[in-house]
Amino acid sequence: MAQKSNPKTLGRPSGSINAPIAAFTMAIILCGYCISSIRTARHEAQVQPPLSSSSPRQAERKDAAWIQQALQESQAERESKNGKSNG
Repeated sequence: MAQKSNPKTLGRPSGSINAPIAAFTMAIILCGYCISSIRTARHEAQVQPPLSSSSPRQAERKDAAWIQQALQESQAERESKNGKSNG
């Protein structure tokens, strides 16, 4: 009976070297992607001013104006009621 010869690479069966090569390749690709993402995020943060910082200030101004107007109207109503009841 003849035995089948298993092809060996570096003294190991050919299938055993595939997993480490695949893992190494995936690690290299993942590192490259992470570095690229970080650089892109840094670049976008430097180029574009934050949009959210101006919006809350404008909203606070509108809220403050509305509150001020409501206070003035309520004070005017109180003064007119006090003037009518005293006079």
